[in-house]
This record gives sequence, C-alpha cells and structure tokens, in this order.
Amino acid sequence: MTLTMKELLQYTITLICILLPSTAFSQVVKQGEKFSEVPLVEGKVTFLKEIPSKKEISKESNYAILKEWAIINYGKDPFISSVRHDEKNNEFIAKSRVELLLPANSKGVREKMIMRYRINGFLFQDKCVLEITEISYLYENSKNNTLLPRVIRAEDFITDTAIGTQDNIQEYRENTRKSTLYFLNEIAKDFEDKFGF
Repeated sequence: MTLTMKELLQYTITLICILLPSTAFSQVVKQGEKFSEVPLVEGKVTFLKEIPSKKEISKESNYAILKEWAIINYGKDPFISSVRHDEKNNEFIAKSRVELLLPANSKGVREKMIMRYRINGFLFQDKCVLEITEISYLYENSKNNTLLPRVIRAEDFITDTAIGTQDNIQEYRENTRKSTLYFLNEIAKDFEDKFGF
C-alpha cells in the first residue's frame, strides 16, 4: 500500500492535531500537586496551577472567591503589587515582587533576590487556573558582586538548560530555583486553601 503525497500530508496534519494539545498542556500542576520543575511554554517560563472550581456555587460566586483572593494577596500595597480585575472574562491580572531568601551557599551565606512576576487567575470551564509568568530577578548585591547582572530573566537563570551550565554562578542559579519553587508552592497552597481544598 502506497500513500500519495496528499494522503501523507493529511495523515501528518491529523497526527499533529492529535498530539499537540496533549503536549501543550503537559506542564499543568493539578490540585494537591507541587511545582517541581521549571516549564517553558513558547520559550517563556510559565507555571500553571489548576484546581476544580466549586461545583455547588455559580460561576460568578467562584469568580468572587478568586477576586477576593487576588485582593488579599495583591491589592493591599501599591508599592509591592498591582492588580486589575476583568469582570467580563472572570479573571485578574497582577504584577508583584517578593524578596527571596536563598538557601545558604557553600560559604554559609544566604543571598537575597527580588523576584518580579505576573500572575493571572481565571475561570476556564469547570476549573480555576493560576498562571505565573514574566519572572525576573533583581540581584541585590550586584554592586559588591560583578558575577551576576543586576536584572536576570528566569529563562536565562532557572531553567534546566541554565542549571546545567557549569560556571562560577551555578550555585546562585540552583538556590534561586529552589527558592522560586518554594515560593510558588506557597502561593499554590494558599490558592487551594481559599477554595477549600
């Protein structure tokens, strides 16, 4: 049996359409799970947390819970974070920053990094989703240490590829990654707690 070029092309396109959705959403962390890897989605570090919305209440009530969570966590101090709500699409978008205290390095010193990030929360079908992206780091000791640039993108610093780079800042990368995952898991746990999980 031989396939014509047209049949082969149709077969290939069908196969891609079947496999693409399963790989595009393979980085989603479900209820009760923790972030343990640094996923890249379209070349950007993007963390996705997905929990079921409350089935016994309306979509509007679920959004009210989501909105309240966003206000509590991102709407109190305008010097640290800002939050915008989109009632029509049942979502919020917040930009924030946090000081990460890194694990002790080989010299016993605990460095600090400021992490900036964007967090979106939205309702999708019967799920409530958090998306954390646009992560960058501000190294506080850059005046005393010229090894690191002042601002560092997560894509260049905490991904598997970056961690695999053998150089004199590898320990900074590993410790920043550990602290980032710890912080994001704390956010995810608080998010689940708000929805009663």
